[in-house]
This record gives sequence, structure tokens and C-alpha cells, in this order.
Amino acid sequence: MNGSLPRVISPRSVVKVVKVTSEEPDWVGYEGRVFRIGYYRRSDGLDCVWLVDEDGDYSETIDQGMIETHFEVLQLSDESDLFGVNRPVIGPL
Repeated sequence: MNGSLPRVISPRSVVKVVKVTSEEPDWVGYEGRVFRIGYYRRSDGLDCVWLVDEDGDYSETIDQGMIETHFEVLQLSDESDLFGVNRPVIGPL
């Protein structure tokens, strides 16, 4: 995907891990994994990005900056409700 990303990536967007460095040892082996962006939680704020794994589980958290530096956005969602109020649960890919 080309162009600049919004300041807050929308829930339900699809991203792929493309870069892992020695500064993120817990991410070794994640290269190529695909996640959906989960709904944000008011208590966490908009810089705490929840990643939904292939099983539909909220499995990892990152910040907005890591999306720009370590992920490729495969599909940018048009979801407008950042917190998922009255929205269906994000399921598996």
C-alpha cells in the first residue's frame, strides 16, 4: 500500500510483519505473519494497537509508530468506530 497512513490506523485493517530487529527479540519468527488491527480500548488510548491473530484472539500490542516501521498495511479498513461499540467481534482472517 502506498501513501501515508492515518495517524491512527483503523480497526479491522490487515497488516503483515515485514521487519524484526534485534531490539524486538520477542518478535523473532513473526516475519510474514498477518494480523488484523483490533478495536482500541479507551483505557489504553489510541497509541496502544491491539493485533488480532489468525485465530481471532487479541494477542499482541504495539504502538502506532511500529506499524509504520515494522509492518506493511495490506488492507486499510474504512471502519469509523475506533472502539467497536455495538460492532461485531473481529474474527479470524
